Amino acid sequence: MNSSTANPADKFDTSRASEYARQSRIALAGYDACHDLAACMLAASLGHSRSAKVLVVGAGGTAQEIIAMATLEPNWRFTAVDPSEPMLDAATQHLQANNLLHTTKVHLGHVDDLPADE
Repeated sequence: MNSSTANPADKFDTSRASEYARQSRIALAGYDACHDLAACMLAASLGHSRSAKVLVVGAGGTAQEIIAMATLEPNWRFTAVDPSEPMLDAATQHLQANNLLHTTKVHLGHVDDLPADE
């Protein structure tokens, strides 16, 4: 199989997924601040303290997008989708450590694989 037909999610194997949190913060200065800023902008756009359902595509790895939004807006609910099982497993661990599994539905696959009500 050549690289143009390979599944892009395959490059995020268990080894790479376990290094993602550290490597992403090295590669992108301000990694956490970017997620905090995005959460603030979305909250301001939607109106503070309103309930919302947020779809996070490519949620695997750190789940930092969800953690930042949930910290700012605890009434929000999330759907996390990622095609890489190791990356989604890592995200699930971070969500559990932050007590956010009760507000987040986690799905392995692509957006097209989600149930219609998501």
